[in-house]
Amino acid sequence: MEKFKFLNEHVRILNGEKPIDMNDRKSEYYAIQYDLPDNFSEKAKRHFYDYYGDTAFIFEYKGKLVVTDESLWLTEYGDGSADAPYGCPRWICDSWEQLEKELENNCDELADWTDF
Repeated sequence: MEKFKFLNEHVRILNGEKPIDMNDRKSEYYAIQYDLPDNFSEKAKRHFYDYYGDTAFIFEYKGKLVVTDESLWLTEYGDGSADAPYGCPRWICDSWEQLEKELENNCDELADWTDF
């Protein structure tokens, strides 16, 4: 597995959150946290920082970009029971371009029914 696959001159590595993979507790330690690239569109950046604020986190994990919410779950897990609460990431992307498009599309969808 290639590490730092998504690291480039537009991205900073962060070290603040400890993500969780309930399906593979050993591998979760290898997740790399990134900030949003500085070359993303203004629309994508505004949506990520203004709408999600401190509730979305980007990780490189097992060759993918994984965007989590504040639960920090890297993979889908659980059945909703008390013993196995359900959780999953917001998005799993193969590239920065795909993530930028997801953010822009999500912004458009929210704009259709909110004042955002």
